[in-house]
Amino acid sequence: MHPELDKMKREDHNFIIPLAGLPFGHSDYQYVINDSFFAERDYSEVKRGVVNLHLDIEKMETMFILTLKFEGKVVLQCDRCGDDYEQPIEDSAEIFLKYGAEKNDEDNDDVIIITKNDSEFDLSDLIYEYIILSLPIHRTHDDESLCNQEVMEKLHSFSQVEADTEEEDDDPWKQMMKDLKDKIDK
Repeated sequence: MHPELDKMKREDHNFIIPLAGLPFGHSDYQYVINDSFFAERDYSEVKRGVVNLHLDIEKMETMFILTLKFEGKVVLQCDRCGDDYEQPIEDSAEIFLKYGAEKNDEDNDDVIIITKNDSEFDLSDLIYEYIILSLPIHRTHDDESLCNQEVMEKLHSFSQVEADTEEEDDDPWKQMMKDLKDKIDK
C-alpha cells in the first residue's frame, strides 16, 4: 500500500476518488461529513450533523469495490413536536464500480458501470443517499418527555376535543367511516 493514500483524512468535501491513480489492492480514506455538506443540498432533510466515514477501496483488474462505513449524529426534525433532535446513525454499504462499454443508469444501486476513460469518480451523491437511507422511518425523540411540552399539550388538547366531538355525533355515516378507519388502522 502507498502510505500517502493510506488513512487520508479529508474535510474539504472533495469526495472525488482518483481512479486512475490508485494502486492495486486496498486504499483507505477517512472523511468527516459536517454541516456544510448538508447545507450544499437545499432539499436535505438533515439540517446539521457530524458523520465519520471510513472508505476502503479495493482496486482490481476489472473493478473497484468501495466499502463505506458511517458513524455519527445528524440533526432532524421530530415528527411528534417539530423540534430538532440528534439522531445517531451507524451503517455500512458496499458498492461495485465495474468497467463496461458505456455507463449505466440501471436500477441496481450496488453496481455502477464506468468506462475505461473515467479517471475519477464523485462519491458525494452516494454518500448523501446512504446517510438518508440509514435514518429511521419514524423520526422522533427517544422519549416523548424530551419533546416540546407546549406542543405536546396542544396536540393532546386537540385530540381530546376531536374525541369528544366524535362521541357527540350520532350521524350514521360518520360512525361508519370511523369504523372503517379503525379497521384499516389495525
